[in-house]
Amino acid sequence: MRGNEGRTNNSTLLCLACYEDRLASVFDNAPDLKLFRVEDNKICPAGYLSLPSKDPKDRTSAIMTCGATFLICGAICGCTMNELEQAGVRVIPWITGMTDQVLAAYQQNCLENHVMPGCRGRGRCGQGNRGFRARKTAQEAMHPNGPTLNSAQRSK
Repeated sequence: MRGNEGRTNNSTLLCLACYEDRLASVFDNAPDLKLFRVEDNKICPAGYLSLPSKDPKDRTSAIMTCGATFLICGAICGCTMNELEQAGVRVIPWITGMTDQVLAAYQQNCLENHVMPGCRGRGRCGQGNRGFRARKTAQEAMHPNGPTLNSAQRSK
């Protein structure tokens, strides 16, 4: 499946790693990718991709082939995340929730309300703040003038 047909300069292809109607807790076990085109703050369904393989290389290839710009997911292996980011896909990990809630939060620039429990402020659970910095960078890239995860929001 190609996800970048009809793509304009103002559009973004958002990819969610899902299990049924919610984000999968772990990207490496997500059976589905749901794609959404974001243009002028409007989000439209852009496709669906079933992932038969659990091989991380197959998963990253599928995302890159679709032309996804952003990946929102739950937990993700650091190697997979690095590979995607090196390919130009901005990864926003450690997010949880129902697909429609996560999309609304993305649209309203408040994904910090959907950070997995135990990951607030540190990003990668139990691995210091490397993930937090990576997530913050991705959020700042999405919404350069929007709010970020500051200490007041993290203490909620």
